[in-house]
Formats: sequence, C-alpha cells, structure tokens
Amino acid sequence: MDNLVISLIVGFLAAFIGAVIGSKAMSSGHYRYAQKRDFETKSSQMINLFQALNAELTAIWERYMAVVGTDLEKVQKPDELPFTVLFSATHNYFSVYDNSAQFLGALEPEAGKKIIETYINLKSLLDELQNYNEMAQKHRDTRLGANLNLYEVNQVREELDSFFKLLKKRHAQVKGQCLLTLEMFKEFLSLAEQSRTSVKIKV
Repeated sequence: MDNLVISLIVGFLAAFIGAVIGSKAMSSGHYRYAQKRDFETKSSQMINLFQALNAELTAIWERYMAVVGTDLEKVQKPDELPFTVLFSATHNYFSVYDNSAQFLGALEPEAGKKIIETYINLKSLLDELQNYNEMAQKHRDTRLGANLNLYEVNQVREELDSFFKLLKKRHAQVKGQCLLTLEMFKEFLSLAEQSRTSVKIKV
C-alpha cells in the first residue's frame, strides 16, 4: 500500500512538473513570437517611413532645383536671377515629415538629427526665397515708381545684393544636406532590401 501511495505521489509530481515546464516553454514561445512580430512590425514601419521620406524629399528637391536652384547656382548678380513666384515652406509640401515625429524619435540619434536638420534648413531656405522675391518686387516697384527716390532705390538694392549673397551660401549648404540625407535614405532602403528582418543604419 505504501508503495502504491508513493508511486501515485511520484506520478502526480512528475505530471505536475511536466505541466509546469510545458506551460513555461509554451509561454516563452508565445513571448518570443510576440517579440518577433513586434520587431517585424516596427521594422516594416521604419522601411515605409524612409521610403515615404525619400520620395517626399526627392520630389521637393527636384522641383526646387528646376524652379530656382539651378539658376541660383549659375548667376552672379541678383538681376540675372529670373523673378519667379516660389512655393513656400508654409504650404503642405512636407506632410510626411510633419506627421512622422513619433517615428523619428525611434531612429539612431545621429540619423534622426540629420533628417531634422535637413528638413528645417530646406523649409527655412524656401521661406528665405519667398522673402527675397518680396524684396526683389519692392526693388522693382521703387525703381519704377512715379516719385523716384534714388536714395531709397540704392538702399533697397544694397539689401537685395546682401540677401542674394546669403541665398547663394544657404543654397550650397542646404544642397549638401539634402544630397547627404537622400544618400542616407538610399543606404537604409538598400540595407532593408538585403535583410527584411533586421534593419540597421550607421551614420
């Protein structure tokens, strides 16, 4: 009788220990699976974000270069720059960037910093170009006004020349940032293509 009780107790304990171990193994498996799915979801989100940012920045930069950038690189004097009504940063050209702040915070700090600096500087440049256009129009109005004031014409002209030199410098700076950021996007997307489950970028 004692042997039977001992056998039953041992059998019960073995079954209980087996159930506990099996349950822990199953929980661990579910946890690892959930972790993997979460990682894959986040990786997919980052890939989609970089594809969208790459498309947005490429389109804006190409339009900027076509409208004014190429001319700004060639000309040496304000009078040589065609007068164009430019798009400004206040328009909704940056919707992907503006709506992705929560994702940019998840990037490697240096990569996130580069993207943010590029977009802020590009937006600023577009606003500066808009201001330059307004100043150029003021210069034209002053020169063509009924009561021509040579002092005012010269003053506006000096301001225009100074602003033009600033624009040339700012254009070169922003061009460098945009091209580097676009290269970073391409590198990231290339790495993502090589490995869909593990995407890392070193900047």
